[in-house]
Amino acid sequence: MSLGQKIAKLRQERGLTLQEVSDGSGLTPSFLSRLERDKVNISVANLRKLALFFNVQMTHFFEGEDSQQAGQVVRPTERIKLSLDDSPVQVYALLPANGDMDARLIEALPGSGQQGFSSRGHQMVYLMQGTLRYLLGEEEYILYAGDTLYYTDEMALNWENVGDQPAHLLTIISNNGRDER
Repeated sequence: MSLGQKIAKLRQERGLTLQEVSDGSGLTPSFLSRLERDKVNISVANLRKLALFFNVQMTHFFEGEDSQQAGQVVRPTERIKLSLDDSPVQVYALLPANGDMDARLIEALPGSGQQGFSSRGHQMVYLMQGTLRYLLGEEEYILYAGDTLYYTDEMALNWENVGDQPAHLLTIISNNGRDER
């Protein structure tokens, strides 16, 4: 199934019109129509808007058809990049989207980070390399290589690579037991 077909299917399953998706995502109805018919390509930023609107992980749009295999291997060359090529923070999906868990490998240049997004579900951050300043609400944590941070509350969070080397971190989010809004 193509990306456009997956977007159309998701919209139809939720009983939404192109105009409703447009209003919620900020993308024009004509663009969405062409996208669903695979007549145009979509940028990472616009795909992120759709993922936020539909409340799905971006990897949802790339997952394959159901497989009869017990396991699935995602090779480094097959990882889905969830960031722009020139971004100082590179984000890679490590797992196929399944709704219950999301795992990402994040590489951040010194001084870079992410701000103003909200966590959901249970989240674990494992810092493999570097030094991070992590803000959960009003609480600040300094993480060093080998440290793990775990939290469960939905709250605004920010993090920044405060070291002089690139930071490599693994994040795992479990939505199990949470409302999918």
